[in-house]
Amino acid sequence: YVIAGFEGPTDFADNYGQRIRGYLLAPVTGNYTFWIASDDTSVLFLSTDDTAPNKVPIASVNSWTSSRQWDKELNQKSNPIPLQASRRYYIEALMKEGSGGDHLAVRWQWPNGTIEGPIRALQLVPFGTIGATTVDLVFSDSASAGIPTPLVSGTYRPPDYDTSEALPP
Repeated sequence: YVIAGFEGPTDFADNYGQRIRGYLLAPVTGNYTFWIASDDTSVLFLSTDDTAPNKVPIASVNSWTSSRQWDKELNQKSNPIPLQASRRYYIEALMKEGSGGDHLAVRWQWPNGTIEGPIRALQLVPFGTIGATTVDLVFSDSASAGIPTPLVSGTYRPPDYDTSEALPP
């Protein structure tokens, strides 16, 4: 399942998990701050390079937030993280949904203070596909003996974007 930005589906299902992963391209060199919002729990990982084994947790949600609510828990916000322009960084968000509402989104603040949320596809490179960032949705079902069963599959191709909009003012 391919998405157009760093945001998963809203009110999709109950008792499932999702992973959004890809490569982040820093448009300018400097310190970036990240936030994650989700219902229910989530963790945001960022690697020091373009490899998943070097990922470290940088932000999380321990309970739940409203959609795009970036300030409910202190741990939702990362410390400033230095990134180099045009370098690829592996980024991954994991979310676990119980019941009720559900969503997952990630935003960032650029070195110049511009906040972009969710992070647009223009700043993301696909992980293992051509198009945008991939999202894996799984369903935990007791009938499947604890083996995650895919809920959806397919490809969404985002509309063409004007790449001149890639850099905020």
